[in-house]
Amino acid sequence: LIRQYSEKLDWDWRLLASMIYQESRFKNDATSWAGAFGLMQLMPNTARRYGVDMSSPVRDQIRAGTDFIGWLNKQFKDIPDEDERVKFILAAYNIGPGHIFDARNLARKNGADPDQWYGNVESYLLRKSDPVYFNDPVVKYGYCRGTETFRYVHEVLERYDHYRNIVIPQKE
Repeated sequence: LIRQYSEKLDWDWRLLASMIYQESRFKNDATSWAGAFGLMQLMPNTARRYGVDMSSPVRDQIRAGTDFIGWLNKQFKDIPDEDERVKFILAAYNIGPGHIFDARNLARKNGADPDQWYGNVESYLLRKSDPVYFNDPVVKYGYCRGTETFRYVHEVLERYDHYRNIVIPQKE
């Protein structure tokens, strides 16, 4: 299923697998303190938008999660480098696109590259817990604690690198 749905995204299936592991440790009945559920840890409003709930089968959970990833990809289509765009998609999947838009606006305003994650936008996401930054006029979504998202992006991509080194893609 992961291979099948990753093709819709034009993603390496090992990247999607790394993300699912980060979200749920591959436990389809996982729930978070915030109310996210399933393999893809969709929040209830997002899940409803894509036609799934806690009782939905795994296939539907993965479909809904990848549909949401596809929607996020469209939100960041202005980022020309695909590898960079993936980092923004991962971050937005974790914390919501609004906070990532804010961090990009802060980066742009402060002379950093709004299309580069490492050392640029991620640093402004981390600053969104400081009133100097979350009260800035370019910020629309307010305060956020970006440390979890900072770690999330790093951990998903680090695990993906490990998966690429140990799991060779099969020709189909």
